[in-house]
Amino acid sequence: MAIFNFGEVFGQLRGEMAKSRRTKADEAKVSTYVNRLTAAKADRRVFETILAELEGTSAATAADLIAIAHTYNKGGKKPGSKSAALAMIKKRFVEIVRFYAKNKVAERVRPW
Repeated sequence: MAIFNFGEVFGQLRGEMAKSRRTKADEAKVSTYVNRLTAAKADRRVFETILAELEGTSAATAADLIAIAHTYNKGGKKPGSKSAALAMIKKRFVEIVRFYAKNKVAERVRPW
């Protein structure tokens, strides 16, 4: 005879996990960080300070980070976790840096 009914235990845990997924992102915080990240453009020092704030434990919740990454990336698939959101933000920054570097080289090569 089991002490616990596994159906009840797993049902309760599943309910708690679903509640944590439903937390909403703070729109003011999301727009502030996205504006700061966008304003950083290709400046690595500014980007690193913003990223350090985001990686801080109390700076942003997982829902906030997911919303920041999704908005900064201008759409696409939403990341599923906090670490995936941070990786998406870093990847987008690298894309922006490459874009600026490519245009800088192209300006020197263009004859017009």
